[in-house]
Amino acid sequence: MRSKYRRRQPPPQELRPRAGGRTVPIVVGLVLVVLGAALALTVERLVPAAPGQVARVSPAPSTLPQVASSPSASAQPVASIAPTAIPSPAAPALEAQMPRTINGTILTIKSATNAASLGGDPSSRALSAAMTSLGKKPGDLEIAEAYDPAGALALTVLGFRVPGVDPVKLRTVVLEAWLSTKTAGVTSSSVTLSGTPSTQVSYGDAGPSNYVFVHGDSTFVVVTNDQALAVSAVAAIAAPSSTASPAAPSPAPSGT
Repeated sequence: MRSKYRRRQPPPQELRPRAGGRTVPIVVGLVLVVLGAALALTVERLVPAAPGQVARVSPAPSTLPQVASSPSASAQPVASIAPTAIPSPAAPALEAQMPRTINGTILTIKSATNAASLGGDPSSRALSAAMTSLGKKPGDLEIAEAYDPAGALALTVLGFRVPGVDPVKLRTVVLEAWLSTKTAGVTSSSVTLSGTPSTQVSYGDAGPSNYVFVHGDSTFVVVTNDQALAVSAVAAIAAPSSTASPAAPSPAPSGT
């Protein structure tokens, strides 16, 4: 009968320790490890880094004296900045007739064409449509505006011009179509401002009056609550080079 305990087999020959031979393999292994590491480091220093990689071996510091680079050599090229072109006015002939200053206040002047530039209100649309009565199109109407952007001067000057159209006829269209002088409750009266015959249009409220007059080939409207400012505006348009004090307004005749 076999015993339940098997006899222990002797270890294989290659795993058996040899007497006096343990130290030699260990020393040889350590030497090979050291040689391998040194060889790998030497190869790493000799082989350049691949593109996109940074070599871990820092270069030796330069012994050349540091020379400041000139601005022309180091500066990046800068694109030249062209001056901003000033847009041409929409109505240059009309803008030339607008007042540049009133009572020492410098005014801003803008111009456009077509009454639609005034807005989409019924009066502006009516003025645009009325161009057909002059044998013109809405786009033929030139409009200019002079005003104080700071708001210190309480007035606005508007100029209207249609090339080839009598300004007196244009004045009638501006009065009736845009200022609604034919509407009940709107009053108009004749005044003389700085020697210029004008029409004052009022609306029976606290709003500003409109002073309408013709100068050159254009019709002008001065919008203000101060008739003395209207006198100064008319003087600046009718005689822009004059430095004399504007004349006082003549009394407004009664009636409409």
